[in-house]
Amino acid sequence: MYEDGDMVYESDEQDMFGHKKLGGIGDRDSNNLKILQPKFNNGRRINVINQRLSYLVRCGDPDAIDSIVPMAFGTLALDLILEGRAGRMVCLRNGIYDNVPIEVVTSMKKVVDVDNYYDRARLRPIFKSFNQKPFLLVTSDY
Repeated sequence: MYEDGDMVYESDEQDMFGHKKLGGIGDRDSNNLKILQPKFNNGRRINVINQRLSYLVRCGDPDAIDSIVPMAFGTLALDLILEGRAGRMVCLRNGIYDNVPIEVVTSMKKVVDVDNYYDRARLRPIFKSFNQKPFLLVTSDY
């Protein structure tokens, strides 16, 4: 919920105990970002996409990584807020939890060199071995 605000619910539907299902704060936040971003981006608008990834990305039950990484990101984001550090984005960089200036995302268009890093036939990154590779394969420092 927002400070001094009400809980955000997905709908008015209730379970058999009378509890509403939490959800929808991502929709509100993305709409607020669309409104506020020109103020912090020299008047320029950036496309904001709010996507619920749980069912879209996975075809199976969540595993430990699906639980741990979002929890860590949320905790890191809250730490930044409590420290008063604005304009930062939490990330996994070189396999380590970190945060970077938001300009890393907004300063230029980022593209992946598909032919260099991606095996189209196998629908996966190009690699010969996972030995000594980071948890997430990346193509740059950011």
